[in-house]
Amino acid sequence: MKLWCQIPLVLIFSCTLPSEIQHVRNCPIDCTSVYYNGVRRSGLYTVVPSLAGMPVEVYCDMDTDGGGWTVIQRRFDGSLSFDRNWRDYRDGFGDLHSEFWLGNDHIHDLSTQGHYSLRIDLEDWSNKHKHALYQSFSVEDEEHQYRLHVSGFSGTVQDSFGWYHDKQGFSTPDSGNICAEISHGGWWYNQCFYANLNGVYYRVRIHGLPRPDGIVWHSWKDSDYYSLRKVSMMIRPRNFQSRSSP
Repeated sequence: MKLWCQIPLVLIFSCTLPSEIQHVRNCPIDCTSVYYNGVRRSGLYTVVPSLAGMPVEVYCDMDTDGGGWTVIQRRFDGSLSFDRNWRDYRDGFGDLHSEFWLGNDHIHDLSTQGHYSLRIDLEDWSNKHKHALYQSFSVEDEEHQYRLHVSGFSGTVQDSFGWYHDKQGFSTPDSGNICAEISHGGWWYNQCFYANLNGVYYRVRIHGLPRPDGIVWHSWKDSDYYSLRKVSMMIRPRNFQSRSSP
């Protein structure tokens, strides 16, 4: 059958999807592929990860640090609850134009089709912005509890994610993990976390929450009791090279 991968306003890719569900060669496999095809506008695009062979709609960030980023998580106003079950986190939830989790299956398919980096952008209630960059990022499949592999830290904030959460399986409140239950979110919990970017969204500007279950990046204030205002997670191939606009 015929599958049309639409690139809004700019390009339309005609793709052939074999009956055995293999990689669609003429379709972009991620937002970097979209970028290399001449698109420089952030927005929604259809990509076909090479290992899955099935299309998925994603939000592409073409502005941050050269562009080409596939966004896998975004939070900025608390309009969406991240206190969700295993199935929701597996399949994804939310609005790609707003707050969302792309879905662990999709994150696995995208991050294991090559060598990917992860960028995490953080902003507090004083409009202070920092970021963390990990040169290597991938997530295993559901059979292996979406185990996290992340390393190679750099950035403008101290690491609260890679050093503690690497090699952890994913947990949700209904999966029997006490950390996920008391943190009210899905994440790669250890005992329990130094980063908890899917925690409760607290609309407060002060330090000292009643509970340590917010959107936490521990090193921000050396505390689990400060919840950030904005956070996003996005990936792109490690060997990405920016190009001049066509």
